[in-house]
Amino acid sequence: MFERFTQKAIDVVQSAQNLADSFGHKKVMSQHLLMGLYIQTKGVQAKILNFDKINYEDLQELVINYGKEDLREKENNNILFSRVARDILKLAVELSVKLNSKFVMPQHIALALFLDKNTVAYEILEHFNVDKEKIIANLEKMLDKSTAIQIIHPEIAKENNELSDINKFFKEKVISNILSNAQSKLTASEYEIVGTEQILQSILENKDYKIVEILNKYSIDFETFNEELKKFSSRYPEFENSEKQIIFTPNAFRTILVALDCAKEMGSTEILAEHIVLGILKLKKGIAYKILSSLLPNAIDFEDIVVKKLNENIPETLAIMRLAKQEARALMSNTIGTEMILLAILSYGTGIAYRTLKRLGINYKDAKFEIEKIIKTQNIKEDENPNYSPRAKQVLEIAYHTASEHKKNKIKSENILYGITKVENCVAMQILSALGTDILEIKEGIKQELLGGMEL
Repeated sequence: MFERFTQKAIDVVQSAQNLADSFGHKKVMSQHLLMGLYIQTKGVQAKILNFDKINYEDLQELVINYGKEDLREKENNNILFSRVARDILKLAVELSVKLNSKFVMPQHIALALFLDKNTVAYEILEHFNVDKEKIIANLEKMLDKSTAIQIIHPEIAKENNELSDINKFFKEKVISNILSNAQSKLTASEYEIVGTEQILQSILENKDYKIVEILNKYSIDFETFNEELKKFSSRYPEFENSEKQIIFTPNAFRTILVALDCAKEMGSTEILAEHIVLGILKLKKGIAYKILSSLLPNAIDFEDIVVKKLNENIPETLAIMRLAKQEARALMSNTIGTEMILLAILSYGTGIAYRTLKRLGINYKDAKFEIEKIIKTQNIKEDENPNYSPRAKQVLEIAYHTASEHKKNKIKSENILYGITKVENCVAMQILSALGTDILEIKEGIKQELLGGMEL
């Protein structure tokens, strides 16, 4: 029977067994299941079940009293399930099938307890005057979400993806030096707007950058790049697909935004020359890209080499972002939403964010089950790379700024989890709420893991 139970549902049953044992009762009965559910249910879920109105000591006293005539002999350690308890668990399984669920969750056990009026558990609920009809309606509505179909990822919408704080970007030391040098090259080129070619020229001129060492191995240096640059008599590649002109060519500006995204995804709070070169390669537009793609044997392989060099000791955030991409592929989704980042944190299995969620009773299996009810398979091609949703990017931006504000040189998992709590209407937070926790519990959990840690 229990092979279809989620870990949290199994925890409810085990709590019931432990309670029956500790109270000296012969069998696990309906009231033990109710108390096990009470112990294992927290946050929003507890409020839905009206458990916030039930005092623990009062509940315990009733459970003990109802079983005082059913005490076992001390030498008998074999605690079985009563017929009523088995019927409740069987009903929970039937309800999961009826409500199109692959697994039995604590909510199914709760619904079974509230529906069966001929049990001690129901009498105890009557004693506490909980609104059973309202709770049943809410549980049925919550559990029947699996029938909903969403073709478009819920985090994809018409949102403003422009960088919210571009001024901070220009204050970065490495970036400031590169852009100042790039701007000085405009006089020689007789241009007034900085393009990707001036940015890459500026990078190639500084042999202290790690990326220059990598490019040199491919026979790409300042002189080679300039020779190729002379072949361009027009700057059309810098202005394609854009009508407005700014301090940079449109593609140079886009390159900067992509570079910042690269830094965030790799868990860095510092934007390096390497991130800009990756931005040029990922954008696939502009004069600099045309020159690099003509000189490099394989631009995609080169991207991997740069990333590998940047992350010889893989930081926590990069590992989580890679896992998020794998989760999106596994679910055949062309979007890496906040829920994929949540799954990645849970599958990563270490770090403050993981420990915080584990302490709150959140596990990978249950989270993935909730996600599969929301995210519809999209059958992406094998070679298609999933893209980050606007809200996933927002989570990374918040994590980046949070780490920066606390003078950290790396984005950590707790910064990402904090970012999830700050993004409105993100799927990850919907999942966490469905699993019985809320924003305040998560924030407090992070602080506890940080031993009184940072102020969020």
